[in-house]
Amino acid sequence: MGESEVGNLCLIEGRLPADETVRRLKTELAAHDIPVFATFNHAENAEKAGLDLRPTTVVVFGSPQVGTVLMQAEQRISLELPLRIAVWEDESGQTLLAFPQMKELAARYGLGDMPVIVKMQELLGSLANRAADNR
Repeated sequence: MGESEVGNLCLIEGRLPADETVRRLKTELAAHDIPVFATFNHAENAEKAGLDLRPTTVVVFGSPQVGTVLMQAEQRISLELPLRIAVWEDESGQTLLAFPQMKELAARYGLGDMPVIVKMQELLGSLANRAADNR
């Protein structure tokens, strides 16, 4: 189990089923007083449309105090906020989590040198690893 980079995303293998991983992620966010703005259960939505999809959920969350600072520096970054972590099970049943590489994302908007970017990346990694039962 480890963290790898795929394109502009960080990818983590989890030890638990996707639904338990999502539950743990939301618990971790609550413990950090980070609001969850939305949860998209794509598998449930697919089922309602008469389609099959392995467990696939995106949790959308963020801190207005941090996000606003970024948007004050460059409003275009609002397209990337709030933050999100995707959780899904692949064809072999392995749970995976993905989230953006913040330094790369911020660099696209000329914000790569802001100290908060490193803190955001560390937080995303910590949240995902705890949800995945890797730490």
